[in-house]
Amino acid sequence: MARLNTAALALLLAISMISCSRLGSTNGKTVAEAPLRGKQLYDQYCAMCHDAEDLHLIKEPPKLDGLFQKQTLPSGAPATDEQVRRTILDGRGIMPPFEQNLDAEDVNEMLRYLHTR
Repeated sequence: MARLNTAALALLLAISMISCSRLGSTNGKTVAEAPLRGKQLYDQYCAMCHDAEDLHLIKEPPKLDGLFQKQTLPSGAPATDEQVRRTILDGRGIMPPFEQNLDAEDVNEMLRYLHTR
């Protein structure tokens, strides 16, 4: 009986360790890797406009460096995760919506990255 309890305890400990190692992760990536994934998504979907020079558009897309260090976004809306999330998914002005391209976790990872710029 004691041997069975020891085996059960060891199994619970192993499950707990595996579960805890997943805490603070996103999509199987550690928190430290999340900004990297967010940067990859940003580079794929955003950089071509927001980091480009000489786009020859009527209105240039705003640069996003320091986006969350300000109280408001270039549009005048509050600089919050929720507002940026809505802008990414729904689009704004000449910016197209990305709701068909990005899922919720993609947007969360991109937001994490934008907080580091």
